[in-house]
Amino acid sequence: MSQQNYLLIICDQLSAAALSFYGNTYSRTPNLDKLASRSAIFEYAYTPCPLCQPARASFWTSKYPHETNVRTNLPLQRLPFYKDAPDADPRVFSALSDQIPAMGELFSQAGYTCVHFGKTHDYGALRGFQVIPSEEIHIERSNPSIQFDYETYLDIDTTRKTVSWLNSQAGNLKAPFLAVADLQNPHNICGYIGENQNGHNPAAYKLDRELPPLPDNFEFDDIENRPEFIQYLCCAHRRQRHASHWTPEDYRYYLYAYYYYLSMVDGQIGEILNALEHSGKSDDTIVIFFADHGEGMGAHHLVTKYGVFYEESNRVPLLFALPGTKINRRIGGVSSLLDLLPTMLDFSHIPVSFDCKFSGHSQADVLRGKASSSASPYAAAEWQDEFRDYTVPGRMICDESYKYVCYLEPDSEELYDLSHDRLEQKNLARLPQYAPVLAKYRALLETHLAKTNDDFKHLACSDITAYRKHPLGFCRHEGLSAVEIYGKSIRK
Repeated sequence: MSQQNYLLIICDQLSAAALSFYGNTYSRTPNLDKLASRSAIFEYAYTPCPLCQPARASFWTSKYPHETNVRTNLPLQRLPFYKDAPDADPRVFSALSDQIPAMGELFSQAGYTCVHFGKTHDYGALRGFQVIPSEEIHIERSNPSIQFDYETYLDIDTTRKTVSWLNSQAGNLKAPFLAVADLQNPHNICGYIGENQNGHNPAAYKLDRELPPLPDNFEFDDIENRPEFIQYLCCAHRRQRHASHWTPEDYRYYLYAYYYYLSMVDGQIGEILNALEHSGKSDDTIVIFFADHGEGMGAHHLVTKYGVFYEESNRVPLLFALPGTKINRRIGGVSSLLDLLPTMLDFSHIPVSFDCKFSGHSQADVLRGKASSSASPYAAAEWQDEFRDYTVPGRMICDESYKYVCYLEPDSEELYDLSHDRLEQKNLARLPQYAPVLAKYRALLETHLAKTNDDFKHLACSDITAYRKHPLGFCRHEGLSAVEIYGKSIRK
């Protein structure tokens, strides 16, 4: 077995579109830029779900959410997901099965010291890691109008503990290590949106630069041509409801705050990478950087994530910095966070049992230069619900050419030509001339559903008759969102 170490650095809610090495011209991330300059950069990597808990259970196990059965952000409990399923149905929401091997288990069984710092939200998928508890370290706001909450406070603790461990223990270990720095930011943008739901006060801001521009796909020119779930996303999620009456200038302030949180976490990543260098282990350590899912970033007037499969929410950064590599390489094709575990096992020559089947693909050959592009033929993603009460299951499948999306509501398909419309401004699903392409990707999804035993077609949708009553357009939203109403009912 190879004695290669691993340092995984994870961000929460970071879109590939926010980073300069994916083409962003506004963000300031000198530490990530430096890491990218010596990394293999996967051009089009996708999350298996645009939501924290399902995505994390998936990438720790290389299983889709329907395979882990971690489908929402709900706490551990049993809730029916199937049509006409009784509450006692054993298939309903439950913790990750012991029969599904996870990264920490496989590497610890192979002799690795496995330690995890920071955000968990894993639903049992961190088995095999020594999970170091996190605590909030409060600091004052550095900009009076940009709030800090638990995400920022926990990141300070995660950074300090990761740096301390690398400085004091990594260099003394006899066994190879797998260390994880699981950072929360720029997820703090969620709380920021809530704090500024009534709009921004420009006079209160301490700006250190001009506000960022709006994205080229900010305007939602064909909202009437999207699935109804997308048209009325403001009825589903509180953060989209909070932003529903924002002006374009409000969106620019929100983007400024998002880049602000990103800059903060980039500084902490720099501290962690410096600690690895000082530990004397950098020449023996593969550094992997990625995010669990993306962020709406104002594209199509969307904020955060929640059930959409657009590039900003689903395309995530994925970097592999291999020891001895000095120049970055761009890896074409599509890939998935599900590829993470089989790739690492392949690199470390860790055998797995015959019945240990992963849904991801090993990317070891392309990283070693033995292949020209990603080993994944397509990328797929899933959506169920964030908590409960607005369940509209959806599936996405894409390659470099097209992206196909289907929700379990009538007339709810999307098709985008990614070669010519990466901004996803024109839904082609209803255009007769694209019927052959639509049929091809429908068939690709059907094949994927059968191959992975996906129960998508058997899932239930919520009764949404209490919502979607206002005229079309986020700016016309009225009342609370489903998430907020459900939260009130829970508290009662």
